[in-house]
This record gives sequence, C-alpha cells and structure tokens, in this order.
Amino acid sequence: MIGGNQLVYQSCGFCSLNNITNPLTNWSYSIKNSIAQQKFKEALLIYTHNRINGSSVMGVVPLVLKACAALSLLSLGKALHAESVKSRFDYNVMVGTALLDMYGKCGEISSARKVFDYMPERNVITWNAMVGGYMKSGDVKTAFLLFENMSEKTIVTWNEMIYGYARNGDIVMARRFFDRVKDELRNVVTWSVMVDGYASNGDMDAAKELFEMMPRRNFYVWSSMISGYFKKGDVKSAKGIFDRMTTKSLVNWNSLICGYTQNGLCEEALEAFIKMQDEGLEPDEVTVVSVLSACAQLAVLEVGKDVHEMIIRKGIELNQYVLNGLVDMYAKCGDLRNAKLIFEGMKVKNAAAWNSLISGFANHGHCAEAIYFFERMDSSGVKPNDITFLSVLSACAHAGFVEEGLEIFSRMEKYALTPSIKHYGCLVDLLGRAGRLKEACDLIKGMPVTPNKTVLGALLGACWVHSDTDVVEKLLKEVRKSNCSSDSRDDAHYVILSNIYAAAERWEKAERMRFALSNKRSQKTPGCSVVMLDRPETSMQVLPEKTSKT
Repeated sequence: MIGGNQLVYQSCGFCSLNNITNPLTNWSYSIKNSIAQQKFKEALLIYTHNRINGSSVMGVVPLVLKACAALSLLSLGKALHAESVKSRFDYNVMVGTALLDMYGKCGEISSARKVFDYMPERNVITWNAMVGGYMKSGDVKTAFLLFENMSEKTIVTWNEMIYGYARNGDIVMARRFFDRVKDELRNVVTWSVMVDGYASNGDMDAAKELFEMMPRRNFYVWSSMISGYFKKGDVKSAKGIFDRMTTKSLVNWNSLICGYTQNGLCEEALEAFIKMQDEGLEPDEVTVVSVLSACAQLAVLEVGKDVHEMIIRKGIELNQYVLNGLVDMYAKCGDLRNAKLIFEGMKVKNAAAWNSLISGFANHGHCAEAIYFFERMDSSGVKPNDITFLSVLSACAHAGFVEEGLEIFSRMEKYALTPSIKHYGCLVDLLGRAGRLKEACDLIKGMPVTPNKTVLGALLGACWVHSDTDVVEKLLKEVRKSNCSSDSRDDAHYVILSNIYAAAERWEKAERMRFALSNKRSQKTPGCSVVMLDRPETSMQVLPEKTSKT
C-alpha cells in the first residue's frame, strides 16, 4: 500500500490491535464483522495488520473503502485506489462501486465521476452510488439526469432521490418523487425518508400527516418526528410522540435527551438519562454529548465528573464530539484545569474545542489566558469564527486590554467575518470602561448596523462611571430614538441619564429624565433570585449506583 499502513495507524489514534490479530481468525470475516458493528477504525487496523503480513483479498477492498468513507479518510481511500489499480482490482464492479461511493461521501465528486466513467461494467448499485454522490454535493441537476438515464431503478434509487431533494431543501420535488413511487414498491425507508424530509425542513404539519398514514414505522421515523418537534420548540408534541412508542431504542432516547438539552430543559434531559439506564439501555457517544451539554448549562460539575468517569468505565469512544463536550463542560463549570488538560491531549482541535476553552477562560476572569489561547488558535491554522471573536473581545473588555482588543477586532476582516451588533457592543464596552468615551461615541455613529439598547446602554453606563455629560448630550437623541423604535418596556437608559445629570448637579435635566420616564407609565421590573435546592443530592442521582464487590 502506498503510504497506507502508516496513515491508518495515525488516523486510528486510540484503537488497539488487542484481540484482533489471532492468526487463526479469518481476517476478512473479522473486517466484515467490525464494519457491521460500525467499528470502522478496528476494521482498518485489521486490514493494515494483515497487509503487512503480505495477505491480499480483493473481496476485502470494498469493505475497507466503506470504512474510509465512514471516517472521511480520503487520503487512505486514495492509497487503496492506487493499490487497486496496481492489483487490477479496480476493474471489479464491486471495487469500482465502493471507490466512487468513497469519493462521493468524502466530497470528491469529480474523482467519483472519473471512476464511474472508467468502469467497464456498472450495475444498479453503481448508478445509485453515483446519484447519491451528486445529491450529497448539491448537484441535483446532474443527479436527476443520471436518474433519467438509468435503465433499471430499484426502491433504493427512488429513496436516494427523495432523500437528496429533501436534504437540499427542495421538499416539493422530494414529494413529487415520493408520489411517483408505486404503492407496492414503497417500503418503510421510503416513508421514513419523506417524513424526515418534512421534519428537517420544519414542516411538522406535513410530517405528522404522512407519519399517521404510514402502514408501519421504524425507530428512525419516530426519532425524526421527535427531533422535528424539538427543533420547532414544541416540547409537548415531541414528548407526546415519544410516549406513544411501545418499544424505545437508544436512538429514540438520544433524540429525547438531545431535544431537551437544545431547548434548555437540562434537568429533564438528566432525568431522561437516568430513566433510559433504568430501562436497561447503555449510553453511547451521542448520549453522553447531550448529557455533558446539559451538565455544562446547569453548571453541575460533580454530575459532569460522574459522566466523565462513566465514559471511561464503559469504554465509550472518545471521539471529537465527546472530547469537545468534556472541554465545554469543564470550562463552563469553572474547572479550567481539567478543561485545559483534556484540550491539550486532543490530537485534533477544531474550532468548537478552541471556542469552549477560550470562552471558559474569558467568562471566569482569566482574560490573559483567553487571549493567549486565541493567539495559539490564530497560528494553528484553525479559523476563528464569530463566537471566537466575541469571547476574546469580551475578555479584553473585562481586563482593560484596549489596544489588544482593537487589534483583535481588526483581524475579523482577515477572516472575512462581518462584525455583528454583539461585536460592536464588546468594542463599545471596551472603550467605555477605559474612559475613551469620544472614541466609543464615534464608533457607534460609524457602525454599519443600527445600535441597539445594549450598545447604547454600555456607553451610557461608562458615561455614568466617568461623569461625562458632554458625550451624554450627543447620545441623548440616539437613546430616545432607540427607545421609541423598540417595543421593549425596559427604560434603564432614562434612569442612567437621570443619575448622570444628578451626579453633575444638573438637577433640572435629571428631573426631566425622571418626568419622561413617568410619562411613559413604565413600571420597574421586579427583581428575583433563584435558589437551587438539594444540589448535592440531585447530582448524585444522575448515574446508576455502582454495585460493590465483596
């Protein structure tokens, strides 16, 4: 293999060859079995180990290419392609089909088409893979032309077209293809793909209508309905669908837990997690990512640590999403030491991981560290996004790093990022805290977006701190305009203005602000406090009790 063996070991990271190198084992069967269990990295290690020993079986190549496609290992897929050409395996229809499918799923649609055109023999599976590749790349026109030229079409072909159109947002064409499928040909996948198409595009009325018409349902379509309702914020309907199920799979529980978490119902998510385990289901990577997010939002560090311990104990794969979830949980809970420890141990650090760590340091007052990790991110080749800049600008504002903040703000142009009102708000806050009120005022006037109450309020607050009535006079018109154009009943700006004038002993204007406020018949929003009761006891109930061995 051209560079392939070393690449597998690098890509598979924490996989081990333990228990998979027995010479008495049929290695091709072992690969097939690993792929059936979605243990793609293990399958690649089995293949690599036996290739080193000189073994070569053509029937194994399509299986290994499937693993490459699942893991998006394009470089390894290309190495296998080169080996197939050298061994003349590429003439085989199964190998050729697996090659173009791998290229299509890895986003190399032009390479997939070259393989397709080069193949001396094609079957309906080959055509289906090519159609699916074009749909995945967003080229629905070419996919349609291929579909029309197919001499034989199976239900898989029709399902690919329905799914492809729905995935690309053309739900009308998806439904047209669904309606063209003969009743006797439609299977549960056809129905499920169409229902999921409606749900994914936010049309839950159409999804429910079709869902109720289904002759039979699989776990996948139930989850599509649950997730669809949660995305619309309709928690009651999502839970209603879940409760209708007589038998619930892990996929269904994951949809429920994830939906609760995404809608901010984190305590309900943790309760569902407990119940799921009580019913005998073991969590997987998807489950723990949602649970870690719930722990992060609730800032329940002890529960998060219990989940981390469970991940290790149960041998749940520490993939990118799980590691990101751990970093985010520890960072949001204030355990920055463990957040940094996990982050530094990650072989691949994506933008989400960097953002979690940077925002964690910024939110907990470690502003210098936030800027340090931003600089590391900037030089690492990972592109910062809107969230990154928002976190680091907030850190600069709180730490008083004015010049650093201005310089970092200027870098947004380098990454073709357009500053939002929130970014400008951070910059106004940064300048205001430093007493550079005229610059902050000029920034507001020159902003390409309309300043909102938050931005104006930040500057007014700074004017109050620095007792600057000159800037207040210039901003008064903007504040009035902002309040008049808003439906909000928050009149904090009038109170701040009154206090500023009072501090400057300009009593007439102070009284005028109070009078304007009373004329609006505004009422002070009552304050409230939230007290979390029984936190220690609650946190200990998230994981099942361990059975002690005597």
